[in-house]
Amino acid sequence: MNIRKLKQEEIDLSISMSEFAFQLKLSEEQRQKRKETIDPSNTIVATENEKIISKVTILPFETTIQGKTFSMGGVSGVVTWPEYRRNGLVKTLLKRSLEEMKDNGQTISFLFPFSISFYRKYGWEIFADKKRVTLTKAQIPRFETQKGSIERVAPNFELLNSMYQRFALEFNGMLLRDKKWWEDRIFANLKGQIAVYYDEQNEAQGYIEYDVKERKMKISELVYLTTAAWKQLWNFISNHDSMADTVEYTTFSKDPALFFINEPLVDQNIEPYFMARIVDVKEFLSMYPFDLKDEETIVLHIEDSFCNWNTGTFFVSNNEVKQFPASKEGVSCSHPPKRGITCSVRSLAAMLLNYQTPSILLQFEEITGAKKEVTLLERAIPGKDPAFFDFF
Repeated sequence: MNIRKLKQEEIDLSISMSEFAFQLKLSEEQRQKRKETIDPSNTIVATENEKIISKVTILPFETTIQGKTFSMGGVSGVVTWPEYRRNGLVKTLLKRSLEEMKDNGQTISFLFPFSISFYRKYGWEIFADKKRVTLTKAQIPRFETQKGSIERVAPNFELLNSMYQRFALEFNGMLLRDKKWWEDRIFANLKGQIAVYYDEQNEAQGYIEYDVKERKMKISELVYLTTAAWKQLWNFISNHDSMADTVEYTTFSKDPALFFINEPLVDQNIEPYFMARIVDVKEFLSMYPFDLKDEETIVLHIEDSFCNWNTGTFFVSNNEVKQFPASKEGVSCSHPPKRGITCSVRSLAAMLLNYQTPSILLQFEEITGAKKEVTLLERAIPGKDPAFFDFF
């Protein structure tokens, strides 16, 4: 077996592998468009006798975590031909991918799992849920009309991205979209309309992507920068009551809208969506904006059986992050201190992206440490909630 990068002339085969694995059938136009967007250097393949038998694609992205920008490797297109499965090919490719991400400065990785338990074995953990809500028109919230106006607009990268980027900074894990992503993924797949709310000063403060068909209104994205924008966009939704009997709304798990519904007993479903993995613990901790006083230090004993460069003890203070690697004999530290919090790289991601709190993980024995130290860690983690609106 040989591990190498995908070649330009193999892009068609790579697309065919994905079609087979994910049970898709692309039209010729869709296939051609996909070929134009694929960079073969982002895909690692395993070959046997020069035949591709497995592949993994790492897409270069940026994400926002606690208000800071992190380079992120998006794992996509994980495919092995059925006759070669259960031979450890994906494990091998994931390991190579993580090594490459580390070399490229991508300190964190996201993926959409076909199996959560499978990717947990390799250090990924859930960080964002998706909520699907169905409202009857009687349940749609209605507010006092806000000053300003709402206008339908054509796809416009500068207009929409300026709002989306500011909105994304309020969450952990949101994709920082570039122009190519908007054009190839958002606008190319748009079904329906885009409407923008402008305030009294004619400043764009929010938008909605929606479609109305067969008496059903589907909201695929709702972004707002002010409370007035949020209220007026919901008023805009309610104004479709003569056209739609129900509204289907896809959003993040802690969306506040349901609290303001007169009858919040609505049809809703929350399910795990994307997973995250810290690729380089030391670099990630060095960039992470812990809220610590000058005299405070957090001690973390990290266990990462898949990426041994992460295993060890980390002293985190306002000024620096010091790493003491584990001994060669195992995962314990060469000179472990008498204090600190012990956790897996999975639990670390769940805590730092605010998907789970340290106190909850301590209660359920996912981490260990003195209550005082766990309380300090929890207090030092800023309070932004996780969310992820995209797919790859």
